[in-house]
Amino acid sequence: MLYTEQQFNLPGMQALSAKQIEVHLKLYGGYVKNTNAMMAKLDELKQDSEKNALALSEIKRRFGFEFDGMRLHELYFEALGGDGQANGTIVDALAKQWGSFEAWSNEFKAMGMMRGIGWVLLTYDPKGQMFHNVWVSDHELGHLATLPIMIAMDMWEHAFMVDYVPAQKGDYVAAFMQNLKWSKVEERFVG
Repeated sequence: MLYTEQQFNLPGMQALSAKQIEVHLKLYGGYVKNTNAMMAKLDELKQDSEKNALALSEIKRRFGFEFDGMRLHELYFEALGGDGQANGTIVDALAKQWGSFEAWSNEFKAMGMMRGIGWVLLTYDPKGQMFHNVWVSDHELGHLATLPIMIAMDMWEHAFMVDYVPAQKGDYVAAFMQNLKWSKVEERFVG
């Protein structure tokens, strides 16, 4: 079974051009294609796993990067196309944990301004009943095990370089927040 590249309804957005979204969606498509190619290659190599042990281990190591790149981009694009107006029970829950919604938002956006490439994720721990803002390097390094992702903000340059230079990273973070579809974030929170 192979994965299918998802299609996203992304109407004209504030401060994120159609060209930026087009370029970014093509990159996402590459993650889907690479994930499928790796799965097919793994099936082939498993036919003689002893002979292909080295190749199998290298592909298995790389698989997390491609698969997580696919999934994180799906979370990213699914939550874009909104008006950025924060609402729902998740907003109240964030305010309760951080003291105010603005305090959470400021921390989340500040994480996006950190040096380096990766992702800023808002995750929720149902067992501990708390949220975590998390930095994920690459795609597969830094996830908190078992925690569902509420928001995924892509901080790799490909997410903004058509519209913004690295020195304008803050403008991209603001644009992301302006276009966040909080109804999707709420859906992820309440299940």
